[in-house]
Amino acid sequence: MKKIEYIQSAKLAVSAGPFSTGVKANGFLFLSGQVGIDQGGKLADDFDLEVKQIFKNLDAVLSEQKLTFDNIVSVTVYLKDMQNFKRLNDIYKTYFNDYYPSRTCIAVLELPLKANVEMTITAF
Repeated sequence: MKKIEYIQSAKLAVSAGPFSTGVKANGFLFLSGQVGIDQGGKLADDFDLEVKQIFKNLDAVLSEQKLTFDNIVSVTVYLKDMQNFKRLNDIYKTYFNDYYPSRTCIAVLELPLKANVEMTITAF
């Protein structure tokens, strides 16, 4: 029987909906979408800071699972404004060393908590 483990992180703000921070299954970690809110639930006040907060949140959960950004194999990004695509990429590339995970970027009308960007990842 395959084991599934539901992850909640005390280092993140309380979820905005009925979902786990992540799920571990078959050696993979699937993290729910992260927006740029700090542990107290405050949304960063500009796009660049939102992206950096998302990476801080991702790092917190990965660290709890004894993983790093090098373990990420896939990223999905949701952007409210594709005009921010270059800004996203400029920040994004600073978090990875020798490779970039596969990635999809999707333009959306709206995101939870009035965020401008949301990311979800899969790691192993």
